[in-house]
Amino acid sequence: MQRIAHWPLIAILFVYTAAGVIYALAAPFLEVSDEVRHYAMIEHLARGGGLPVQDEALNRQITEEERRALRPLTYYAQEGSQPPLYYALMALVALPFDRSDHADLVWPNPHARLGRADATNNWNQLVHTPAEVFPWRGTTLVVMLMRFIGVALGAATVACTYALALELRGQGSGGRDQGSGVRGRESEVGSRESEPANALSQFSILDAQFAAGLAAALIAFNPMFVHIMASVNNDTLAATLATLALLLAARMIRRGANVRGAVVLGIVLGGAALTKASGLALAVAAPCFVLASAFMRRRREDEVTGQRSGHIRSPVGLLPLLLGMVLPALAIAGWWYLRNQMLYGDFTGTTMMARIAGPREIAPSAVELIGEWDGFFKSYWGLFGAVNIPMDLWIYAALQLMLILAGFGLLLTLADGLRTMQRATSPFSIFNFQFSILLMLFSAFLVAFIALLRWTSLTLASQGRLLFPVIAPLSIFLALGLLRLADGASRLVRLRNTRSAIAVVVPIALAALTLLAPFVYIRPAYALPQRLTEAELPALDRQTELFFEDKIRYLGFRVHNPKQRVAPGDLLDVTLYWQALRPLDRNYSAFVRVYAKGDRPVHVLDTYPGGGMWQTTRWQPGEIIADRYRLRIDDTLTNTQLAPSTLWLDVGFWDFAAHRFLSTFDPMRQPTGRQRYEAASLNVSRPAPNFRMKARFEKVALTAVRAEQSGRELTLSLDWLVTDDFTEDYTTFVQLFDAAGNKMPVQADGRAKGGDFAPRWWRAGDLILDDAYTIALPEDFPPGAYTIKFGLYNAAGARMPAYDEDGRAIPDAALSVPIEIK
Repeated sequence: MQRIAHWPLIAILFVYTAAGVIYALAAPFLEVSDEVRHYAMIEHLARGGGLPVQDEALNRQITEEERRALRPLTYYAQEGSQPPLYYALMALVALPFDRSDHADLVWPNPHARLGRADATNNWNQLVHTPAEVFPWRGTTLVVMLMRFIGVALGAATVACTYALALELRGQGSGGRDQGSGVRGRESEVGSRESEPANALSQFSILDAQFAAGLAAALIAFNPMFVHIMASVNNDTLAATLATLALLLAARMIRRGANVRGAVVLGIVLGGAALTKASGLALAVAAPCFVLASAFMRRRREDEVTGQRSGHIRSPVGLLPLLLGMVLPALAIAGWWYLRNQMLYGDFTGTTMMARIAGPREIAPSAVELIGEWDGFFKSYWGLFGAVNIPMDLWIYAALQLMLILAGFGLLLTLADGLRTMQRATSPFSIFNFQFSILLMLFSAFLVAFIALLRWTSLTLASQGRLLFPVIAPLSIFLALGLLRLADGASRLVRLRNTRSAIAVVVPIALAALTLLAPFVYIRPAYALPQRLTEAELPALDRQTELFFEDKIRYLGFRVHNPKQRVAPGDLLDVTLYWQALRPLDRNYSAFVRVYAKGDRPVHVLDTYPGGGMWQTTRWQPGEIIADRYRLRIDDTLTNTQLAPSTLWLDVGFWDFAAHRFLSTFDPMRQPTGRQRYEAASLNVSRPAPNFRMKARFEKVALTAVRAEQSGRELTLSLDWLVTDDFTEDYTTFVQLFDAAGNKMPVQADGRAKGGDFAPRWWRAGDLILDDAYTIALPEDFPPGAYTIKFGLYNAAGARMPAYDEDGRAIPDAALSVPIEIK
């Protein structure tokens, strides 16, 4: 008999545990998804608050005060609707510790961008203080202890998944397949009966180890799973108990059921249902398949032996097993669901929970739910923090490809199963233990998925991480699909060891991703801004000397975009430099506004400095804060409305609680009002023109020149094609000459596009259309043939060189266009 080697599981658990510790340390205090609410529920129970009765009016009042940053986040909100087992157990963990600082540590960041995967700042939902740093104490110590408990529960989930997948190995492939009690003659019958040759009937120990190791790795090296396990969240216990229940049920299906095993399974099912409502999916699926398997096992035995067995000959014989599973589960969790029915008229309590969490105004259609797939998928694999810190898009694309490949593999497995059913000699022979286990896993996942669809139809909750209680079935199916596809590929291209390659390469790649994600995505999102002395201050693109009352000095900014150029939808990367003039006793909010032409705001940001992480009460007088932001330029307006344009930056401070802006002064302490500074330029790519005039200027050519008279006005309209980057501003001059070459006493000088797109922002390849200049003619201006000359000059009055069609320099650096004035 071949023994099962468990070294893959040991290696996976070792790497997972290391990753779990890293994740627990990487996320700041209570910053993981819903963590602050989960802990609030624990604290409520630990302080003797008892089970809450949800009140919509009270919820609205409290959440409004939280939104206005008038109270700390000590309210449990929708988590008060969750089954209480996890919270009660963690309350016992918390009881020995001093947690009197809880309220002081959970003040909200009023500008937090929660649930926004497009956020570029304010990922944090709390205002953080030095009290959270190591060595931990008080509430921080309790939270870190609970995070490490979650890591341990996650390890148990991984181990149970590995063991669950091993239960799919074929009969006689090693391991203990015999039982006792009701299982009576299983060993004898198993030696004589012929199991149907289905897709898994020849599933050897090696096959099972490949599947088990890969399924365990798909969980252990799922970055989002590790992130959630390393947090205060009832999913940690829910996933463990759910996977353990499936494992116990699978073993009963494989080895035979007895009442003692049924009671143990019932206890675990009750615990799962008392941890999270999704545990009800298991409470339905697992007992049904255990009972069906026990019944089918005896019917197959009767077919093989030719006689009716003495045990479980009819459904009535299943009653002891049924009661063994149902009664403990009801005793443990039934009271909770009865309470929900009595309080809210809904035994699951999800309707009230959705109203507390924030109901959808209109129930989504199936098409709309499918449209939320992107966020659902991302939040299954890695959407960190408050579901607002994504990974790079190419990572999600690779994971989607893996999912598609696994799906193809599962279709091949399904085709194998259908061929097996066609060859079956008896309908009962189809239902062997492997088929029953797989069907149970699928049913458990399906019921949980349908429940999640109902939940997300009630409130905005399309998050894949909510499937973690049934992550074991999903991961096992993904593993089987990938391995089946590898088998098919090996036969198609005659390659050997493709399964081994899949079973090694996929876990290594996912492990690398999981280990790197905290350093690449999580920690940078919560990084503190750089602090400088005046001697360390770099050269600024714009140096300012503005003072916000006697509190804050604004020194200037730097723009990091190449050539200080952005397009609609791009990120304007800018660092603002602040300095505290004295200790500040209030958290002032900074406002950052970016304006395009016509005073059109293209980005509006309100934030505590440091992207939300470095509130002004932490500033030290004299210290300079390098406050960097990536500001996404509005792309909802049409390009013709926005571009090309200079972008102006407007910044300041205000008191969020008092709704009062800080006044602005110059170094002489004279009021200045709001100040805007040119920071960058906005433009879009346009197709290169097919024509350009041969006469040109040094850094710009012309694709069209139009001179027109309308009444007593002459309008010169120019289409510029920039051939070299501008580094300074230029003014366009437009002058009028008569036929004798005499300059007329009328002209039009001005900045391009009326000052909306200054030449200092022009870059090679830019196409600036319809740059118009108007000359006003006196009423007595004589008609006749005239010449308009135009060109560019800088602040020193020096004209940009101009060249004629043959490339020769034009002496007066001006191009000409004739016009007949009427």
